[in-house]
Amino acid sequence: MSHELVLAQVRPWGSTLQPVTIGRSHVVLQAPDGHLWDSVRDAFWGHHLDMCMCEDQTDQLELMRATLRCVAEEMYRIDPQAMIQHLFDGSELFFRCYMLDLSNRDLLEHQGTVFKHAQLSSLGWSVLAMLEATKPVIIDHDDATQQRSAAIQRGEQRILAS
Repeated sequence: MSHELVLAQVRPWGSTLQPVTIGRSHVVLQAPDGHLWDSVRDAFWGHHLDMCMCEDQTDQLELMRATLRCVAEEMYRIDPQAMIQHLFDGSELFFRCYMLDLSNRDLLEHQGTVFKHAQLSSLGWSVLAMLEATKPVIIDHDDATQQRSAAIQRGEQRILAS
């Protein structure tokens, strides 16, 4: 089954967040614990991943989205060298560490080794659905984060085209 069909059947991560209007028009999202977030991606980054909000997470979430999509398409098995080259700047060590981190965060499941047998977990599919739905359109490449995000998106296209 194609990953698009699976994503169509998955409830995206963050679907339990509730919109709350502050003042006349400022809408934020409220998590079940009461915490308020500016976006679903912010809630995922700051709450679920417990990452620092002091940095722009766009490029890091784009790397996660592209990696999860490549796992869904089984590109890590078909052409791992393309993933290593285009998403991980040629670093096999970074690729291996990243795959282990995704597995430790329960986004991947596997029998044997994560490098040969990885599949998206139900949480991984849910996160991929959210990241695909909130994928940024990169227009201005003046910002370093946007440059990295654009490079990740181009790399993903090269991998999936091969």
